[in-house]
Amino acid sequence: MSVPGTGPQVLAFDDIVVDFDAHRLCKAGADVALEPKAFAVLRTMLERPGHAFGRDELLDAVWGHRHVTPGVLVRVVGLIRKSLGDDHERYLQTVHGVGYRFVLPAGRAGADVPLPAAALPAVAPVPAARRVLHERRVGPRRHSLARLLALSTLLLVLAVAWSWRDAGAPPTADDDAAPTAAPAAVSPPALLAVLPLRALGDDPRGQDFADGLSEEMITTLARIDGLRVSARSASFRYREAALPLVEVARRLGASHVLEGSVRQDGARLRIALRLVDVAADRAVWSESFDRRVEDLFAVQSEIAQAVAEVLRLRMVLQASPTASEDPALYRRFLLARQLSANAAGNDLVPAAKAEAALRALVADHPDYARAWGALAVLQFDRSVRPRAGNDALLMDAERLAARALALDPAQPDALAVIAGQACREQRWSDCLAQSRRAVRLAPSDVGSRLRLALRQAQMGYVEMGLQELQGALVIHPDSGGLYMAQGRLLDTLGRHDEARVSLARASPARSRTARVLNAFWREDWADARAISLSHPRDDHWRASQLATLDAIADPARWPAALSLIEVSENTASSEGERVSYNFMRMWLPERDYARDVAGLDQTQKAGFSSYQLVFWQPGQGALRQSAPFRTYVRESGLLALWRAEGWLSMCRAEGADDFRCD
Repeated sequence: MSVPGTGPQVLAFDDIVVDFDAHRLCKAGADVALEPKAFAVLRTMLERPGHAFGRDELLDAVWGHRHVTPGVLVRVVGLIRKSLGDDHERYLQTVHGVGYRFVLPAGRAGADVPLPAAALPAVAPVPAARRVLHERRVGPRRHSLARLLALSTLLLVLAVAWSWRDAGAPPTADDDAAPTAAPAAVSPPALLAVLPLRALGDDPRGQDFADGLSEEMITTLARIDGLRVSARSASFRYREAALPLVEVARRLGASHVLEGSVRQDGARLRIALRLVDVAADRAVWSESFDRRVEDLFAVQSEIAQAVAEVLRLRMVLQASPTASEDPALYRRFLLARQLSANAAGNDLVPAAKAEAALRALVADHPDYARAWGALAVLQFDRSVRPRAGNDALLMDAERLAARALALDPAQPDALAVIAGQACREQRWSDCLAQSRRAVRLAPSDVGSRLRLALRQAQMGYVEMGLQELQGALVIHPDSGGLYMAQGRLLDTLGRHDEARVSLARASPARSRTARVLNAFWREDWADARAISLSHPRDDHWRASQLATLDAIADPARWPAALSLIEVSENTASSEGERVSYNFMRMWLPERDYARDVAGLDQTQKAGFSSYQLVFWQPGQGALRQSAPFRTYVRESGLLALWRAEGWLSMCRAEGADDFRCD
């Protein structure tokens, strides 16, 4: 957009100013943050105002169509509209069946209008490396002891992350940002695995403490744009494995591994770290830190400078922040939380121990947001398992999360819980916003990414949810839960053979219903029967599945099948769980769409997000065109969501107030 000799090229319309050279957007005289890819889309469209851009045209122009799906574009368009305050598509309009068009107000037919640079408010530039460090300090100061580890390794891989992005890694939302550091002296990692620190010494809880520090380090490193870090649950399983480091890295898909040890002797803490380039089979950095616990904050700059010298980085380091968290309290929190590390499922004993330890902690320190958040997510994870008393657990989780957020609005565990509450209450925009924020704050938390993916899919953004799962599988390549969800979304998109492969990698016990449904959609009735018969006789859905298969072979048996379907919907399972919709309804010869919609609405409000995927199945066009579904879309708020976030591939606006789904 620049013209030689004319200075910065700026476009102004209404109260909006776009400076293309400075890569800035202002509204009403204030800078508006817009991620690089979103700005690139905005610029592309402003260069040809009025032109109807196809979705593929924009994806090619901005992303080169690499590793992206249309759902990415939908999200970016939503960001642009939000930044412009364009709730009613005054500027950025959807062109149904084509893509998008940017319409300038009357009198502004071109996008190359030079204005003086003073038209924009002056903002001092922040080097990219400093900006990352500054953003980590926004809000209440947390992770005090873990900063010692995380800050040193964060700076170690900071320049590496930027150079890796430029070397051809899959693009991310912010991959246009330019690094300010000199090239690093190590090979750029595609994926970093942080192995659990080994505890040295005689402390009986020393390993729990070391595990907590390792988890905090993973969380902090994963926040670096462009750097992928293996999930805790992926790397921790190799703690006791008698495997060479290169084999552990191969299984995790990692090019670099960070390992080390920690010893605490009274007031002294010794931490030794080593970063290994797996391909070169050598350590590219190692350091030991021997300090008093109370002095850890004061030595952060010293550690960071030492790492910077190793990597020959040129950066200005800010002074270490004043400690705002008691290291002894932080250690107590880590020990309590580690009791719940594997307690989200059916293992009730450690869950109860973790709950007791965390409740004792908040009783002694009622203003400690970390502990309230950990309690909230513990109760939330326990509530999603099929057992009696789930409603009470869920209510407790939401109350605890609200307390945590009142103390710290950026507490990631609490955000994940509150997002689920917003979804159950069908506050869709809040649900998406809080779910995305939880992932941004803890990108290596596979649970948060899984929940975001399923929530996106239940709102109709199935491709977007699938992309989120694919990103999660990069950092946890052998997660049965992720493969289970991936199979469900692939089935929802009609990709049943691919779904079958994914479901085969999920937990057999957790995926048994999903595998039966996959066989139904593939119309492999023999396989469906074999899978259903392999389930325990007290499986809640087994009888209705077998009866439906009988009715498909002999239509005279449909009344009996319907009776068993209704029984399953009106009785609780052996674990005390009751679900008001049975998937077998999709094969009934005469559908009751009002009953389908009502049942799916109830299951969604109860927190069963995957049931609502029925709405988006390729073969459910008649359901989507039915009056009950259209009423549901309006009354549940989905229609308002689609208008704000972007339309689905199968649903589009008709006129000012109507819509149509295929």
